[in-house]
Amino acid sequence: MKIGLSRAIRAISVLACICLLSACGARERAVQALVDVGLIARPEVTQVVLAVPVPLSFAEENTGFIKGIELAREDITAMEMPIHFEVRIDDDKGDFASAVELAQGYINDHTVIGVIGHWFSNICIPISSIYTMAEQTLIVPTVSIPSLTLPLSGYVFRNIPADDQISIKMSDYAVSQGTKRAVIYYEYSMYGFEMSAFLEQYARSVGIEIIDRVRAPDPGQELSILNRKWTALDYDTVFVVSNVEEGAVFVNAIRAFGFEGAIICSDGMDSASLIRLLNHGAGNLVVSSIFHSERPPAGIVQFQQRYTERYGTPPDVWAIQGYDSVMIVAAGVAEHGVTTSAQLSEYLSSAESLGSIFGQTSFNERYEIIGKSVYLKKLAGTRFEYIN
Repeated sequence: MKIGLSRAIRAISVLACICLLSACGARERAVQALVDVGLIARPEVTQVVLAVPVPLSFAEENTGFIKGIELAREDITAMEMPIHFEVRIDDDKGDFASAVELAQGYINDHTVIGVIGHWFSNICIPISSIYTMAEQTLIVPTVSIPSLTLPLSGYVFRNIPADDQISIKMSDYAVSQGTKRAVIYYEYSMYGFEMSAFLEQYARSVGIEIIDRVRAPDPGQELSILNRKWTALDYDTVFVVSNVEEGAVFVNAIRAFGFEGAIICSDGMDSASLIRLLNHGAGNLVVSSIFHSERPPAGIVQFQQRYTERYGTPPDVWAIQGYDSVMIVAAGVAEHGVTTSAQLSEYLSSAESLGSIFGQTSFNERYEIIGKSVYLKKLAGTRFEYIN
């Protein structure tokens, strides 16, 4: 009886610790605590899930992201996996409450080893703290804000070049084209605010006078008033930090007011839908991208061929980002036996090469991707031509 009682007391103590640890999000440590004291055996893992929360209607209408994920699913079925690996797409609706509900479900589901998302910065940045506390690995292929990975939790990875790299590219190009006085126009989001702030700082450092940095107003009379002010101040360039839908509306409006100077856009505008959304005569327009379709690595060439054969159009950068993010996790499961979020985090942070279709890529000590570059492309009629 003493032995049984002692064991029961110890079990209750450990279970109490589990409740406490779980409240702090340390699910894996709680299970390990039971294993360490011999109360349970390590549960056998037969299936792992990679969750992909995305604003479904936005992604399907404006990007090839979902199609890229679908091709990744097909490739995973052809791989030799030690366990069943499922990639599950969920609709977070681009809504914070919906995203939080999904995140809580992932945290409570022991089969979920990682999450790829969320699309919009206003959701992804605050919700990343939830994943951090729960020690759930989050891989972000669409949000480029440098502060995403701060503090360095070891569970949030940014799989896209940072805004500072993109801002430098945009500014240096503007200088090479003779820009003297510019306006920065940004979307109403954390992404818009943070990137536009860095862009202004760096542009000024290389000799560009920023006459205004303004949050996106409603296109119409307010923009008309702004344009008259900008014209009076003799501006020659507009930097646009925006998603594709809002950015295209602004470009169309500012061209309608007669502005003919350069418009240089962030990578948020790099979308398969951009040409369709622009009015005829968008003209002198440059867009940043992390993908050079004319100089792709071998892995991307193969993906391009498959994607084009399947869907009839070349993939955009978001199709490539979606596919790549899924496949680097698949490699961890297939080749390194990853079965938990903690193991996935360790694999991503320590791998010298992730097996990315971009070539030699890895995450640095700040959990930022290295090995991906920033390019610029210019509108030429109904297509874009790379200028670097």
